[in-house]
Amino acid sequence: WFNEGGNEMSDEEWASPLVRCLEMLLSGDTIDVLNFQGEPIRDETFLLLFNGYYEPIPFVLPGEEHLEWELILDTMGEEGFLREPRKFASGDDVEVSARAACLLKLTMGLQAQARRESWKKRHVDLPAVVGAEEEPAEAKKS
Repeated sequence: WFNEGGNEMSDEEWASPLVRCLEMLLSGDTIDVLNFQGEPIRDETFLLLFNGYYEPIPFVLPGEEHLEWELILDTMGEEGFLREPRKFASGDDVEVSARAACLLKLTMGLQAQARRESWKKRHVDLPAVVGAEEEPAEAKKS
């Protein structure tokens, strides 16, 4: 689990009711499912970006340098799944629309490298005051 800055989520972030953004890495290497021969079944590695905030937020992609990700789903798109996936590198910013989610697939690099904090991580401050992150009235109307 990462925050939008590409850092592992801290205990403070998990406990905060004000956190509205997170990244969830789904690693195919950690599946505890075996085939009929008793061998582990491997799958692709995916990254889910969740933005519950009322404005678009840039997310830093996690992982070591030289990884490649493909954006394959954007819930704000007309069809959801993209006809032509967009390519990003680890450390790149991916803007996620307000109250939306995006799904990326690891296409180049090792899954173990993708599980690390971003090599270009950005510090993310938690809101200091309860209510400081309330959305403006005009945003609630839309």
